[in-house]
Amino acid sequence: MVNRIAEKLLEDEGLTEGLSDEQAQELLSWLMEIAEELAAQQSSEASLSRDSSEAGGPMAQLHRLGREMARLSRSFNVPIEELIDLVELAWEDPEAPPTPPAKRA
Repeated sequence: MVNRIAEKLLEDEGLTEGLSDEQAQELLSWLMEIAEELAAQQSSEASLSRDSSEAGGPMAQLHRLGREMARLSRSFNVPIEELIDLVELAWEDPEAPPTPPAKRA
């Protein structure tokens, strides 16, 4: 199932168009992590397949998020890593204790 998700992400050229190889790899890796978390949360393989084909399903939303992040990176010359950090910051639970920022090499 994870291989099928990876194939769908890799087939979507809108996710990497105009990005450097490094930025494209960073974005695809991040999207794969989220997709794997989504797959783990699903109660069955059938429900993920059904959701991924729906226009508003989680996988379709993940593709739209990735394409929009790639567009913002291209249009405004913002490193994809910074956009990922911003999205993760927005997704944080406001009631959770603060976590220190991850150190990137």
